[in-house]
Amino acid sequence: MRAAAWSVLAAAFVGVAAAAQAPAHCAGEAYGLARRFVGSWQEFAVTAAGEVLGGRLETTLEAGGCAISQVFTGADGEFSFRSLGFVEPEYGQWVETYVLSNGRVATYRWRVEGEEYVIDRIAGGDPAMRRRLRVRFLDPDTYRVVEEQSPADAGAWSQGIVTITRRLAAAP
Repeated sequence: MRAAAWSVLAAAFVGVAAAAQAPAHCAGEAYGLARRFVGSWQEFAVTAAGEVLGGRLETTLEAGGCAISQVFTGADGEFSFRSLGFVEPEYGQWVETYVLSNGRVATYRWRVEGEEYVIDRIAGGDPAMRRRLRVRFLDPDTYRVVEEQSPADAGAWSQGIVTITRRLAAAP
């Protein structure tokens, strides 16, 4: 019995090692969309008085480019989140789940609409309120995010918080 268990364990290990050496399978249009976000960023809330530093965002592609991970730390250290996402084969779109320091969890699905990424909440949060983020790159190192919300039974969206996110320059 022990020998059989060790054989199964060894086969699983060899399978994992072989998979680690396999060529990347996570390529294509959907994966290319996420590459634009990879890097170290600073996020600023856009207010009537100007831009206010909100925090720092680190975005990486992991698992051979098959997963996206984001870590946000608020400028005051009071708020943070971590996310992990993957491309759902059924839709060919990124799905990303966020765990927030306030105890909330929400899942979003990415889609492209013209020149914008629209990131729709598909789980978590108040079910009576729909929420989405509209993301537009202003240049390769700057993007704007407009938060929008709408009652679940309404068609009209209202604009909420607007942020500007800028890539941090790489250290020389």
